[in-house]
Amino acid sequence: MNVRVVVADERQAHFFDTPKYGAPLFLRATLENPVAGKRDIELETDRPGRRFGGASGVRSGSGTPHHHAVDGDRSTERHEVTLFAKEIAQKIYSDRVKREFDRLVIIAAPRMLGLLRQELSDPCKSVVAGEIAKDLAQHSPEAIRKVLPREVFFQG
Repeated sequence: MNVRVVVADERQAHFFDTPKYGAPLFLRATLENPVAGKRDIELETDRPGRRFGGASGVRSGSGTPHHHAVDGDRSTERHEVTLFAKEIAQKIYSDRVKREFDRLVIIAAPRMLGLLRQELSDPCKSVVAGEIAKDLAQHSPEAIRKVLPREVFFQG
């Protein structure tokens, strides 16, 4: 049996394998997010998107259209993090198809963990043996190994 341990944050994802509980983690791959940590203004080539306000495009009484910036939930930074989560999920799917692992453990900060849950395919979700909501992407393989639950290796 091989357990794949994916440790991710918004900047990078590490893919480790381990054959049994307590065994060392072997690094198999790393993905980098080249735009991580950049602000929206650094990621955009122009000013924020603009649109006419209201259903008719005019302010009541003035007869002239008004404009306002469009941002909020459509933040470029959030979009880039979501794209990175998709890239991680695609790598997991590809490795699963190649039968590189039997079980999957995902370790990520809560926000990234949520994005990965959304992006994982159903076949990949079926092999998830554990999730840990911690940001350990900058930690050593030894520190990561210590947080792996024993049950992951002994589930039926």
